[in-house]
Amino acid sequence: MKLSINQLKESNTFLNNLFENITSAIFLVDKNVRIQEFNDTFKVLFNKQDSEILNGLCGNVIGCIYTVEEDEDCGNTSNCGKCCVRTAINRAFQDKENTLKQVMNRNFYIKDSSINKHLQFTTKHMTYNDEDMVLVILDDITEIENSKLELERNNKIIQNYNDKIKKELSIARNVQQSLIPYKTPIYNGVKLTAVYNPLYEVGGDLYDFINIDEDNVGIFISDISGHGIAAAMITTMVKAILETSKDLLYTPDKLMENINNKILNVAENMYLTAFYGVYNNKTREFTYIRCSHPYPLIIRDNEVVEIKESEGMMLGVFDGLEFKTHKIKLKQGDKILFYTDGLMETKNNSGCEFNNRVYEIINSRLDKNINEIIDDINEELVLFKEDQEYEDDICILGMQI
Repeated sequence: MKLSINQLKESNTFLNNLFENITSAIFLVDKNVRIQEFNDTFKVLFNKQDSEILNGLCGNVIGCIYTVEEDEDCGNTSNCGKCCVRTAINRAFQDKENTLKQVMNRNFYIKDSSINKHLQFTTKHMTYNDEDMVLVILDDITEIENSKLELERNNKIIQNYNDKIKKELSIARNVQQSLIPYKTPIYNGVKLTAVYNPLYEVGGDLYDFINIDEDNVGIFISDISGHGIAAAMITTMVKAILETSKDLLYTPDKLMENINNKILNVAENMYLTAFYGVYNNKTREFTYIRCSHPYPLIIRDNEVVEIKESEGMMLGVFDGLEFKTHKIKLKQGDKILFYTDGLMETKNNSGCEFNNRVYEIINSRLDKNINEIIDDINEELVLFKEDQEYEDDICILGMQI
């Protein structure tokens, strides 16, 4: 035979089993806040015997620190007027207003030891044996609250550490950007331009226009794998190597060999791609070397082609590399674009890369000068990526004869 819920409610045996086996501590208080009924969980929570509980004042029974240390009855201590449990009980008696899952944090004396506990309590007005009573349900959430506090402390430590890292990254970013030419230099016979969109954090792109002498200008662009402080340090090293390699600036292969030797195994699992070329205004020869860097694009006779003649290994990984320079004869009107891989690999919200769009932009603007082409590419890039943040530095250089 099936039992209805009403039958269970009317069963004293069922209610007693429920009362005694529930995991919450339960007790009933009268209008004097004296305990009239309680379950076994309540006795265990406060380590009290039946004789110490029955008809005792709530605060004295549960070992409230104020009743013990002030040696006062519950209701007469310095804290009773502010006690959230007493306030909830009085409100239940006076206004029949119940309290649901309010948290109290206080020290209690249990086995003569002061123990801090977080208790979540609920109060409910009820009638028992024709007398007004308030049912109080207590749950010990000390472990949960302590875990929250520990988590908050750990989060604060992590936040402080992150703030420190952000500050250091900001300094590194400022240092790194100071390595980039403040303005594009002007040389006879060649027009140069650049666009640089750095990451919010530290990236690894570097470029430079080097005034070798009145007839020769050097164009250098590189990209460190990865981001962060390590990338910034290597970028700074490369800039310092360029500054101290004046005698090698005429010979791209020797310059790359020097850079490779200086940064070899400086940072584990990091490498450098680079392109360096020297343009001679008198001969219009462009002598260059490419080390695993994206192929430059040359715009000539209304066509766009990649300069693929130069092959080279990445820098900073392998010792004893041999480097070979190549030459190309340029003519008036030739335009060359140099860039880092962040340009082509930028993605929009649909996950599409900017790669194909670059060629479309250039082919629709073949008659424009190099400044206009690069500005248009940059504007289209901003529209393309929409609200996506840059995942890499964007560096685009241009040269027009």
